[in-house]
Amino acid sequence: MSPLAAILLLLVVAKGLGELLERAGFPSMIGEIAAGVFLGPAMLGIIEPGETLEIFADIGLIVLLFMSGAQLNLRTFARSGKAGAMVAGTAVAIPLAAGMVLGVVSGFDIIHALFIGIALSITSIGISVRTLIDLRQLKSDIGLLVVSAAVIDDVIGIVLLGFLTAFVTGEGYGSGIFIMIILVIFFFGLVLTIGKRVIIWLFQVSHKAHTHEMPYSVALICGLLCALAANEAGLHYAIGAFIAGLILGDGIRSDRSLYDSLSDLAFGFFVTLFFASIGLLFPPSFAEVPLVFMVLLVAVAFGSKILGGFLGSLRMLKDPRRSLVVGYGMVPRGEVALVVTKVSLTAGLITTALFSAVTLMIIITVFATPFLMVRGFASLQ
Repeated sequence: MSPLAAILLLLVVAKGLGELLERAGFPSMIGEIAAGVFLGPAMLGIIEPGETLEIFADIGLIVLLFMSGAQLNLRTFARSGKAGAMVAGTAVAIPLAAGMVLGVVSGFDIIHALFIGIALSITSIGISVRTLIDLRQLKSDIGLLVVSAAVIDDVIGIVLLGFLTAFVTGEGYGSGIFIMIILVIFFFGLVLTIGKRVIIWLFQVSHKAHTHEMPYSVALICGLLCALAANEAGLHYAIGAFIAGLILGDGIRSDRSLYDSLSDLAFGFFVTLFFASIGLLFPPSFAEVPLVFMVLLVAVAFGSKILGGFLGSLRMLKDPRRSLVVGYGMVPRGEVALVVTKVSLTAGLITTALFSAVTLMIIITVFATPFLMVRGFASLQ
């Protein structure tokens, strides 16, 4: 099947199933992911993951995080930064330790145990954000806490992957890790100072252009540039896109026509393909995956993240039920965890069996999180 036909079929089925799930009272993203499972190698085998679909999926994640950032602003997000850091700390430390213990108990060596810990420690920004948007909770105190913690969580995860790679290749804690940390600090410092001023200036100037759609184009260009800069600094595209959205949030929201146009582009096409592409990764066979280890891996994935998010937020929220919802929001592993898993497999750090087990764990957490968060927010009413 040609890439264009695959995209068309995936889009039609994903939007159709998404609508059905939305009418049933659940986030549409569940139906979009299910479309990928249904059409992909796990079931019908009509569509295979490929480079073209991966590019569209990457753009989908970029515009999803850009638009989620645009719904907020830097001041609002910064106020939740300290609390988010506390949640991220416990939501990384507990799964990291639990994953390493699970790996050692299951008979893996220290390298594989460390990989399992890292894979369990990384929360998906994209899944959490989309769920919060669907539930109209992105701007709530719980939503802000989950998103800020997830952003910090992903940065920590990328650095941990750098440590793992350096350790395996024999570089230890040498110059490679030092350069990575410097690049990350430089990226945030540059984007939030000079970059912020340049981005806002460009966006303001674009409104004086004779071309009507220039602000629309400039907003997207700024999002893509920040995404690219984040990637060059060793971070994920999504983090840069989110920051660009935060910077331009006030300007974009003040122009309702512009905001609606960007939102329609994002959620009507690209974001749908991102979630459908996750379903395409669902493995067709689990023959290589030890059943007992798989069950334990999934149990630890849920338990450790919920506990980490709960403990990290309890001091600020002072309400066990609300803190539990934060824990639910930290559960999904997604784009960054998949990147870590793919990189580790390509580099020969893990076996195909472990790759399949972790991929399955990631997809299960992605599917389950919207159900958990729907139930969690409902319990607060």
